[in-house]
Amino acid sequence: MSRPGPHAPVAALATALGLLALTVACTKSAPAPTPESYAAAADRVCEQTDERLVELEEDRLVGLAEQRSEEPGAPVDPRPDRWVRSEVVPAYEDMAGRLRGIRPPDGDATYLAGIYEDLAHRIEILRLTPGGGRDVVRADKDLRSRFASYGMEVCGTV
Repeated sequence: MSRPGPHAPVAALATALGLLALTVACTKSAPAPTPESYAAAADRVCEQTDERLVELEEDRLVGLAEQRSEEPGAPVDPRPDRWVRSEVVPAYEDMAGRLRGIRPPDGDATYLAGIYEDLAHRIEILRLTPGGGRDVVRADKDLRSRFASYGMEVCGTV
């Protein structure tokens, strides 16, 4: 069995650094998206979230209907606030994280971060006042206007 020479760790480090440099160079060479392509990608994320939220709401209603048929005297919706905090808020938080993960067009990162801070604020308000439901986020005219001003048509309505 042969033993590695004294320079084996240095060679391995040099190889790793070379691969890292190549990765960084390839990443930086990709052009930044245009505002239009960014808005389209963001709207896809928001559309997926809207579909997920609708699915969650439908599942909730089916579950409540089943409960009422099994227990006729049961309350209609015993813990809606808890459901909003456990299902709806995380869906919005996931959406916000995915939106932040899209590479912004050159020069627009700060502006988009401001929109997403406004979104995060509305999500936090929803967490604190879950009785308002999704309208706490989707019915905020200022937030909708901010999304629309960048060309995101779906994101302001989720």
